[in-house]
Amino acid sequence: MAQVFRLSELKDATNGFKEFNELGRGSYGFVYKAVLPDGRQVAVKRANAATIIHSNIREFEMELEILCNIRHCNIVNLLGYCLEMGERLLVYEYMPHGTLHDHLHSGLSPLNWSLRLKIAMQAAKGLEYLHKEVVPPVVHRDVKTSNILLDSDWGARIADFGLLTSNDKDLIGEMKSDVYNFGIGLLEILSGRKAFDREYTPPGIVEWALPLIKQGKAAAIIDRNVVLPRNVEPLLKLADIAELAIRENPSERPTMSVVATWLEQIVKDGLIF
Repeated sequence: MAQVFRLSELKDATNGFKEFNELGRGSYGFVYKAVLPDGRQVAVKRANAATIIHSNIREFEMELEILCNIRHCNIVNLLGYCLEMGERLLVYEYMPHGTLHDHLHSGLSPLNWSLRLKIAMQAAKGLEYLHKEVVPPVVHRDVKTSNILLDSDWGARIADFGLLTSNDKDLIGEMKSDVYNFGIGLLEILSGRKAFDREYTPPGIVEWALPLIKQGKAAAIIDRNVVLPRNVEPLLKLADIAELAIRENPSERPTMSVVATWLEQIVKDGLIF
């Protein structure tokens, strides 16, 4: 069960929501690193004024109910919340290794191939869980490498997913949109390139990688900053999965379950170094 926190204890835990405790910020508000009185490290998401104004408390409570029931080893799980003094605070598990985006693009440890493949598989499993196991299903709506976080064991966890509203008619179409964005993430994992980077021509990763994969030249997009395995076959398979995921026609894209199964097989077969 999700814990109900007092505002005073979350203020103390974040040093009064000070900037030096900030982990990140988004349209929702700020995320702070916090240490609870029992020593647990957590991440506290604090809604900003605009978020509070644009969604009523009933909507928020309904979302909270869904979030409290979402539990998976490849999801950043909600631990508790606080609704005091007009504040809306969500308390999540803390992910000490940060985002996949930072490791791929910000000069942190570049991650070896077996870890990259494992992260791809685990992220796929997290999304599969949201699409398939949660009732009602949850569409992420913002799948990207900065929303794939890494826990203390370097396990991948999906963060910052959107929740369905009653007027979402095209559920399958929205899920296929998640698949497309996950395909872009796979291209980033494979190439080490950002989804969009003006330093390259073309700047978009899809426009650059897709023609090469289709011409049978997927090897040309493999990240050269990481030592190549002796057997590149698993990486070429990863490119093929990405190509299917980013197909223009949503009906030609696989489901997240199928993607997760394929990636699991690649990880199971193992890399030969």
